[in-house]
Amino acid sequence: GATRPPIPLFYNDLYEVPLPPNHRFPMRKYRLVREGLERELTPHGFAEFEPSPLVSLEDLTTTHCKEYARRYVEGRMSVSENRRVGFPWSDASVRRSLSSAGGTVAAVRAVCDGRAAIAGHLAGGTHHAFFDRGEGFCVFNDIGVAANVALRDYGSWLHRILVVDLDVHQGN
Repeated sequence: GATRPPIPLFYNDLYEVPLPPNHRFPMRKYRLVREGLERELTPHGFAEFEPSPLVSLEDLTTTHCKEYARRYVEGRMSVSENRRVGFPWSDASVRRSLSSAGGTVAAVRAVCDGRAAIAGHLAGGTHHAFFDRGEGFCVFNDIGVAANVALRDYGSWLHRILVVDLDVHQGN
């Protein structure tokens, strides 16, 4: 029979945000999930694992206010804004947030460009962020960004997107 190409799976656990002791967010889960999937899928050629790229400001602003995105990236958020997100601001949190959106955009592009029939992002689902603010451990709405990028870049043939939300809540 025909062999299928490996599924591209993007990950961003290389950007680990240092959290205070006893913080309720289980940051290490992303690395543990990737390592488990690599152990199971790689030997059979079912998946290839790629670091998530950082999303561009151009892609990010398909969904988010440019001023909000810049204030976050440049560390100009207020204490209350950072508290609403749930993570302390740091260079690592910026890279993690940009790669969270970037990995989902990369997975969508892999499918829309015809590189893969299925692709995934192991740290996606940060959909509790709003146009001009983050919330519930979500700085940027990766699913909204990826959907808007797909509609912008593949709009000649892609007209609608269905998002099925099956998350387990840790934030809002």
